[in-house]
Amino acid sequence: MASILTPRWTPLHYHPQQAAFWAALHDPALRQVIAAAGRGSGKTELTKRWIVEQLGNVPKPWHDPRYFFACPTLKQAKRVAWRDLLDLIPDNWIEGGKYGRGVSHTDMIVRTIFGSELHIVGLDKPHRIEGGQWDDGILDESSDIKPKAYDISILPSLTWRNGKCARIGVPKRQGVGVKEFKAIFRKGVGDDDPAIRSFTWPSRDIVPRAALDEARRILDPKDFREQFEASWETAGGRAFYAFDRDRNVRPCEYDPGRPLIVGCDFNVDPMAWVVGHKYENHMEWIDELWLRDTNTQAAAGVLADRYNAHRGGIILFGDATGDSRRTSATSGSDYKLIGDHPKLKQLGLKIRIPRSNPGIKNRLAACNAMFCNAAGEHRMFVAPTCIQLIDDLEARTFKTGSTELADSGDIGHITDAMGYAVHKLFPIRIKLSGKTGVVAQKGSPLWVTR
Repeated sequence: MASILTPRWTPLHYHPQQAAFWAALHDPALRQVIAAAGRGSGKTELTKRWIVEQLGNVPKPWHDPRYFFACPTLKQAKRVAWRDLLDLIPDNWIEGGKYGRGVSHTDMIVRTIFGSELHIVGLDKPHRIEGGQWDDGILDESSDIKPKAYDISILPSLTWRNGKCARIGVPKRQGVGVKEFKAIFRKGVGDDDPAIRSFTWPSRDIVPRAALDEARRILDPKDFREQFEASWETAGGRAFYAFDRDRNVRPCEYDPGRPLIVGCDFNVDPMAWVVGHKYENHMEWIDELWLRDTNTQAAAGVLADRYNAHRGGIILFGDATGDSRRTSATSGSDYKLIGDHPKLKQLGLKIRIPRSNPGIKNRLAACNAMFCNAAGEHRMFVAPTCIQLIDDLEARTFKTGSTELADSGDIGHITDAMGYAVHKLFPIRIKLSGKTGVVAQKGSPLWVTR
């Protein structure tokens, strides 16, 4: 078996929980093996190696063993798996080598000299995986896979060949597949179904300490526990749970020479804008516009009049749909109406229009991480005079037991305005340099433990 190694099969550290997970992947009695583990903790790496190993397990009652690696979307599957799996598969296993007829880059299929195939699949359209029988497969980022995709599209395709499915991911509290992933994980913890087994482990023994420390500074405590400690956090409650009036509300000074950051929500009643300053590592909101029964031109006029002597320029962020909609009878989009305002032009206005809106969970995560990160640092502050913003931060909630916001009436507009700017200025980007450490089974000839 050592002959299957390519340079990509690097030596691995031993880790008991991962070793148990690896053994379960090879247990013929198990039909589903679940791993709800921390970010960068090796679950994807182990399943990739397992599925490549299966390509070379030639003895089968049939001549066309078929395997899949699936992610929530096709684009994500290509980014996460395609190139890496090609590097894991030895050249002499592939029909014609990696540049021969055995590799279809268009369809993301690898065909081997043994008759086996590996397909990279996106489940944004679950029917892509239907139409034949599979021997084994992997579902990555399971918290984001569409509900019923496994039951309707995958399970029937595994039955005739008694196929196994590894379902892996971070135990998120937000995502379309969270409820289903959590349910199957719990099922595998108990003894109700001997064909299902679940495993969990945090990132701390695998991800480098420096990367974890960086994550603590970037993420709020709840997100850090979820992403790196493999904790099933409770959904629901306050949307801005990291906001604390005692710690995040304080006097914030206006600086006429520093750029004004303006976040916009283009609702007509109310039209809610927030005004602040960005510093190197923190954000301060100094003012708010809360205007009833109005339009974009009027709001732009209020902003221009209020800061008519400003010298530092203005940078405006907002809803992506503002580039195509309008809140007045005057021709032109909301952003064009603002950009054409003569006084704002004179004040040095710059408009940052996103191509598409960031997801609400991403905006909330960025804001919560600024209010308080996992290291206990508070990096975003609100002036006491921003009454509407403070009220919305404390009032905005999720529906009970859900990740859907319970917005109604005026709730949500002004914190949306804030969120568009924060997400752009302080995005959550965590880089785990290189391949994170994973483990080998003791005594395995496939890897060298160290």
